[in-house]
Amino acid sequence: MQNLPLWAKWRRTPSIDVALMDKWEEKLDAMAKECVKENVSCMAGVPTWTLVLCQKILEREGKSNLLEIWPNLELFMHGAVSFEPYRNLFKELIPSKKMNYQDIYNASEGFFGIQNNPDSNDMLLMLDYGVFYEFACLENPDKVVPLSEVVLHKNYALIISTNAGLWRY
Repeated sequence: MQNLPLWAKWRRTPSIDVALMDKWEEKLDAMAKECVKENVSCMAGVPTWTLVLCQKILEREGKSNLLEIWPNLELFMHGAVSFEPYRNLFKELIPSKKMNYQDIYNASEGFFGIQNNPDSNDMLLMLDYGVFYEFACLENPDKVVPLSEVVLHKNYALIISTNAGLWRY
């Protein structure tokens, strides 16, 4: 976050100082205090932690939903865990048919996929983000194939190599 481009630092909340705080309870309070002052139209994060922050904000402000605080909120980009167990909770927090939810599959190891159709849970595999994909057939783990030889609806274990130094991970 310290190396974000200037335009990204200008358009984000909370401030970098608050976002980098290491004591969780103090950080949560500071985030809730800072974020309510902003015109938030887009959120990004892990559903579990975002839910905790949103509930803290509502509690702090005495509101029943996030649109009372951020009327222009229209997008939540989420990843790290399945969104399905949290979908109804977020619909209660953000009661709007205009709200969009965008699933991304990112990890420490790389950026792997993004939901490219809001009406489907399918994800598009990102092929140009420095990750080489191989697939080990679960029925025969010694058989490893490149993406071009993957058979649809067959289960594989994913093996990745990255330009950051991972080798057949």
